[in-house]
Amino acid sequence: MFTQMKTPAILFFILFLCGIFFTAAIAADDAPQVDPALELIHALGCKGCHVIRGKGGSLATDLTQIGSRLSAEQIEVQLTSDPTTRLKGFMPSYISLPKNDLKRVSKYLYNLH
Repeated sequence: MFTQMKTPAILFFILFLCGIFFTAAIAADDAPQVDPALELIHALGCKGCHVIRGKGGSLATDLTQIGSRLSAEQIEVQLTSDPTTRLKGFMPSYISLPKNDLKRVSKYLYNLH
């Protein structure tokens, strides 16, 4: 008889846990997903000098329409070029950034056009 009484309690507990995990999964799916390239742009501090989609600094070029002026490959070259060869020369070079991160940022910026 004791075993028969424990079974509904255990079943209820299992269903309760499933409900918690299911609710957490739905909440995670509803959370806004941040583009990894945009996260990288924030981490690198690009918006300290550049405006992207209306937000950021005004010390350098607005990057919102950069994809209409440069290809993704040209953007990558700009990101990795020697700072002394750039106009005004104050943007750092990201040549040490992993290649996949460079491509991710270049593609993101290109697709802003």
